[in-house]
Amino acid sequence: MLRGGINNGGEAPTFDPQEQAILALFRSLGESGKREIQSAAEEKKRLMDVEQRLKDLTEALADTKRPA
Repeated sequence: MLRGGINNGGEAPTFDPQEQAILALFRSLGESGKREIQSAAEEKKRLMDVEQRLKDLTEALADTKRPA
């Protein structure tokens, strides 16, 4: 079963307590608040992806500069 996701067995997804609390807070917001949260989460994900890509490229560059 996938944590926090839909599984193939037709069972309800499972969430840990932190995910449940966040989901409850999210659901209590109006549409504007939900859009702001989604936008912030998307931006955070984008930044994490950029940071990982930078790390990967930095490591690849370092590998090219090592003597053979």
